[in-house]
Amino acid sequence: MAAPVDTVAKLLDMTPRRVQQLANEGIIPKPKDRGQYEILPCVVGYIKHLRGLIDGEGGDLVAEKTRLTRAQAEKAEIEAAMLKGEQVSLADAERSWSAMVLAFRNKILNVPLCAPMAVLNKSEEETQRILTDMVYEALAELSGWKTDDENAE
Repeated sequence: MAAPVDTVAKLLDMTPRRVQQLANEGIIPKPKDRGQYEILPCVVGYIKHLRGLIDGEGGDLVAEKTRLTRAQAEKAEIEAAMLKGEQVSLADAERSWSAMVLAFRNKILNVPLCAPMAVLNKSEEETQRILTDMVYEALAELSGWKTDDENAE
């Protein structure tokens, strides 16, 4: 169904000049006959255009400003979460985990070195208790681990 530019403009809530601009930009189809626009393809084309603007695919200044605003809002949310201590950087998390694992590793590797001392003049039960206590000590240290920042407080 074809309609004049004024009808399409009213339907899309814009001026007739804007309808012509959209047709020239390829957003809606150009009129087939002199000034007669196909209504359905015009509506579909305009809806696709609006969806593209919302999704940031418009490639125009409005779309770029929208994308920038979203990025700035996301950055502000991340910074706020970091200030509240709800989020940490990946680098800080990696450093903390590495230090924690290294400290645990060193504690556990000391257990076999202390075994000869534990065995010396001790019963089997006493030796087992000493070695078990050493493992529990390493686990307790691991469970109560604090980062360098937390230790400074």
